[in-house]
Amino acid sequence: MGLFNRYKFGSRVLRMGMRGPDVLKLQACLRERGYDIPHEETYFGYLTREALQEFQRDYRLAVDGVAGKTVFALLRQEKLPITRIIHNVAPGETIAEIAEEYGVGVEAFSASNRIHRLYPGQRLVFFDREVWAMASEVPADGANLTGTLIPFDLSGEEGTTPVALGKKSILALYTSEEDELLWIHHQLCTPLRRKRLAERVRELAQGSGGVCFCFEHLSRVDGARYLAFLKRVRRVLGSHQRLMVQLGPRIPRRGLTSGVDFPALSRVVDRVVVQLSLPTAPGPILDRRRAEKALWPLMREINGWQMLLRIPMYAMLWNLTDPQQPPAHLPSQEAVAKLYRHSARIRREEGPFYLFTEKGVEYHLRLVQREAFSQVVALVNLHNLAGVVLDRLGMEDPRLWPVLRSHFRTTHF
Repeated sequence: MGLFNRYKFGSRVLRMGMRGPDVLKLQACLRERGYDIPHEETYFGYLTREALQEFQRDYRLAVDGVAGKTVFALLRQEKLPITRIIHNVAPGETIAEIAEEYGVGVEAFSASNRIHRLYPGQRLVFFDREVWAMASEVPADGANLTGTLIPFDLSGEEGTTPVALGKKSILALYTSEEDELLWIHHQLCTPLRRKRLAERVRELAQGSGGVCFCFEHLSRVDGARYLAFLKRVRRVLGSHQRLMVQLGPRIPRRGLTSGVDFPALSRVVDRVVVQLSLPTAPGPILDRRRAEKALWPLMREINGWQMLLRIPMYAMLWNLTDPQQPPAHLPSQEAVAKLYRHSARIRREEGPFYLFTEKGVEYHLRLVQREAFSQVVALVNLHNLAGVVLDRLGMEDPRLWPVLRSHFRTTHF
C-alpha cells in the first residue's frame, strides 16, 4: 500500500480496477450515505461501481460509474440535501405497514421502487428532504422544518436590520421598489457598487444561516454582473453560511444578448429556489403541468439536488369588477371565513372555486387544493430535488401538512 499512500481523496479520477486509500475513502463515504458495498471488496470492483452508479442516478449525474470532481464535491459535504434511507422488506410486510413505520405515506416509495408486489429481501429506497418556509419571524416550533427564510427589503432605509436570526434562518433578500429592474441595475452596474452591496449583505447576514436572493426581475444586460456579484457574496459569507438564489420565469438565461449563465451559477450557490408562476387571471393556484414547465428548462443546466421548489400555500382573491387590480393573497383561515360570511357559491369548472359579492363588488376566490398540492410535491420525489420552500408559513391550510409528510420526511441540520 506504500505506493498508493500519496493518493488523497479527490486527487485523481477513480474507476474500475483501481486501488488505494482514496478508493477505500470513496467506499466509506458511499456506505455512510446508504449505498451498500461489502467490506470484503477493498478495491474498485463491480459492487463499488454499482453503488456509485446508484449514487449518480439519485443525484442526476452522468451514470458512468466513474468518480470525478462532481462526485467528490458531493461526498465532501457534511450533510447532503437528500438523505437516502433503505428498508429491507421482511416476510409478510405490506407497503402500508412500512410507510407507517417511517411516518410517511405510500407516495414516498412510489417514485423510486416497484411496490405493486413486494417480496422478502426487497430493498425499498426513499429519501428525507429539505423543507424550508417563508416566514416573517422564526417560528417557535420548527420541528417540521429544515429552516426558515425571513424576508428583508434591501431597498429599505439604511440602518434597518432584520429580526433576530439563528443558524437555521436564511435572510431572504428582495426589493419593494416599483421598478425592480432599474433598482437592481443601479446596484450592479459597477464593481464598486457590487462590492458595497456585498459588504452590506455580509453585515445583514451576521449570526444567520446565510442569504437567499429573491429577485423576481433581472435585465439581460445585468446577467454577467449578477453572477459576478454572487461570487463576491460567496467570498464574504462565512464558511458555514449558505448562499441561495431564486430563479423564476423573469430571470433570463444566457443567450445571444447575455443573461444569467445557469451552469456557472449552480457552481457558486448552494441552493436554487425555483419560483412557480402564479395565475394572472382567475385559475388554479397550483398546477402540475405549470410546475413541470418551470422545472424542465432549469434541470438541463442545474443539478436537481440543488433545487428547491417554492410552493404557494395561500388563497388568492380576484376582483372581477375591476380586473386590472392584482389578486390578493389571503391566509387560508381568512379565506374560509369569507366563504361562510358571504355564503359563497362553489363552482367546479377548472377545479373548485368560489364566487361571492361584497359591497357590490364580485370576487373570485381560490384555495390550494390538496390533490393539486400532492401532485406538485410528487415532482420533488420524481426528479429527486433537494426539497421545497413553503410560501408562506401561517397562511397555509393545516390539512396540507399531512399531505407533505406523506411524500417525504424533513431533513434537519
